[in-house]
Amino acid sequence: MRRYAPGDVLGGRYRLTELLGEGSMGAVWKARNLSLSLDVALKLIRRDCAVPEAASRLIREAQATARVSHRAAVRIFDLCFTEEGEPFAVMELLQGRSLAQALAESGAMSPISAVQLLLPVIGALGAAHGAGVVHRDVKPANIVLVREGRRTVPKLIDFGIAFTEVRAAGDERRETLVGSPAYMAPEQVRGGQESDARADVWSACVVLYELVSSRRPFGGPSSISIVHDVLRLAPPRPEALELHPRLWEIIERGLAKDPDGRFTTMAALGRALAQWAIAAGVAHDVTGASLVDYWLS
Repeated sequence: MRRYAPGDVLGGRYRLTELLGEGSMGAVWKARNLSLSLDVALKLIRRDCAVPEAASRLIREAQATARVSHRAAVRIFDLCFTEEGEPFAVMELLQGRSLAQALAESGAMSPISAVQLLLPVIGALGAAHGAGVVHRDVKPANIVLVREGRRTVPKLIDFGIAFTEVRAAGDERRETLVGSPAYMAPEQVRGGQESDARADVWSACVVLYELVSSRRPFGGPSSISIVHDVLRLAPPRPEALELHPRLWEIIERGLAKDPDGRFTTMAALGRALAQWAIAAGVAHDVTGASLVDYWLS
């Protein structure tokens, strides 16, 4: 079966126009909805993919994404099938660069700017948890910075390894090591138990740490050394936080090895960060949303 190419029409109405990115199992294409004259993004399975569960993974990702409704989370419009019966997801087309690219190009942010940027993502994760979805792969590469008018809106993407309550009810298999070790919570690294919302709290605090320091708290030269550090070592306080002890306390709590020592919910983490930002004289997050109205009302 030949590979997908520009000009191919899937599902009778989506014409592929440009390959945006490709992984080991899937690819993301810019496509044109011929019925609505609208550009969208299609996530589909590569035709040379030999992973048997690729289709079921894509369907689970689409179902998990559809359950999350928040300005800072990517929207999914539909789950369709090709003429050959292969699933593909139709999503909003995001125009922007990833947070990972922004960090590589511009370096660390001020603590205030980092908190303003991450709070909408924390809000999106809270909405996901409220819908029974744990992302489990929060990292800068899965946050896209989109311009909307004069504002930047961070968008959380890629729910490909998300855990959902529906999946838990019908799947008794134990977790395997799936994700990015540098951002994974200790309980994810150990496996053997389903991670809950507190795993996303950990990952969000890893991202915040990286935003203010331009380095990850657990960043050994190999996956094995990273896993060792995640399980055994306490993260050093970044120099950028020497003058912000309360912010460091928040991040440090979010990086507690024991899930019971962390913030129990994204709302609790968001409130703590919003209170810190307000005390520092900040009234809004990066999207312009009021910190008081969103987090403290």
